[in-house]
Amino acid sequence: GDVYKRQHKILFPCPGPLGKGVLVQQTLWGNLILGPTARDCGPDGPIEEMSKASVMEYIITRCRGLVPNFDMKHVIHAFCGARAKSDRGDWIIEPCATAPRMVHAAGIDSPGLAGSPAIAVEVVQLLRAAGFTPGPNPDFNPVRKPIIVPKKGYKLMNGKGLKMGPKGKCKDPELNVVCKCEKVTESEIVEAMRRSLPIDSTQAMRKRTRAGMGHCQADPENYDCECRVAEIMAREAKIPVAAVGRRPWPATTTVSYTHLRAHETPEHLVCRLLLEKKKMINV
Repeated sequence: GDVYKRQHKILFPCPGPLGKGVLVQQTLWGNLILGPTARDCGPDGPIEEMSKASVMEYIITRCRGLVPNFDMKHVIHAFCGARAKSDRGDWIIEPCATAPRMVHAAGIDSPGLAGSPAIAVEVVQLLRAAGFTPGPNPDFNPVRKPIIVPKKGYKLMNGKGLKMGPKGKCKDPELNVVCKCEKVTESEIVEAMRRSLPIDSTQAMRKRTRAGMGHCQADPENYDCECRVAEIMAREAKIPVAAVGRRPWPATTTVSYTHLRAHETPEHLVCRLLLEKKKMINV
């Protein structure tokens, strides 16, 4: 618990040739993200071969130098992905050579997220130079109400207690918890479904509400949150439950429990490509 209270800022190491390096940062939800690593890949795979164990040891060692004390038992998940990288050594933001009214915005690596507003401005200017004359969108709303409702322990900020139990027991969507680990309520799922961007799978719902992203990873034998969420999505979309997309794999973690137990001491740091640790809340 003390680690989470102390870790309230992003800790940056010295950057390397492939990015900012391995970070220790807290999410908006109170969990910690550790990582990532980065390796160049060619047509035949990574240029630098590393086993899962060596990748995780790499992250452990570097994160331990930033924050030495983590409880390995609270590891939730590992994430990995591919990032397109330009061989020019820079971002590609320019008109297409063969279709001048098309603008390329490609090879956007770090810090692409921070630079995205400036990239958008540049793209609009390039489009205007190509003859496009966009007008303001009268339906554009620059303010989006958050989907996730703040909570304090197992209560809403207004003091109402959240309710957990068998399906159908709690009739109040605002209090009916459908994901126990992340304390996601039925009303949050409904709110996400009624937004303008369509949601057709529980995986997409995870990214908007965190339903299923907790420590149990939607274990059917725990609270069966993926099925609960899918039923609400089907109801709101007026489609069969079977039409709601589910995770195409039983689990996505690359962290073995054997590896976690081997490092389960106060001196060792949780690790992975991106390791998310659940904040423990005493209620």
